Amino acid sequence: MVYTLTKIINNKEMKISLKPTEFLLIGAFHNGDLCDFAIIHTTEEWKATAKKRMQAAKCFIDDDAFKWLNYDDERIEFFSYNKIPEIKEWLTDKNMVFVETDLEEIKSLPQNDVRISCKQMQVFSNGDAVYSCFESNVDDEFWTHQFSLEELTQSLL
Repeated sequence: MVYTLTKIINNKEMKISLKPTEFLLIGAFHNGDLCDFAIIHTTEEWKATAKKRMQAAKCFIDDDAFKWLNYDDERIEFFSYNKIPEIKEWLTDKNMVFVETDLEEIKSLPQNDVRISCKQMQVFSNGDAVYSCFESNVDDEFWTHQFSLEELTQSLL
């Protein structure tokens, strides 16, 4: 693999990869400062599931009243630059990048001080998707940049 940037976070070494990996770092949003990015665990199972979801949503491409298909999906974690400012420069010019990391490292990243519930993937008929979730106590919503499932699943092959 070829790497362009490396950050030492909690004595771990997370790297940007120019080739697809199992972990996608993607920009995310919240009305306040609780969320700036997310990491999606794009396993083989995730890829197969994403393709099925994309195909199911494409059935509605000519239905102007259709918004999206909503799926429960726990394969994402949301984070804030306030807790990990080193990541901010990675998403300056792009909405998402693949990173070389592992589940242990992701679990060691500082979490937001909120209770996240109802993580979900919303798939649109054009093949795009977003992830979103809610903060349990005040019903605040976090969401990712919209991304192309078609491009993402093809790039992961």
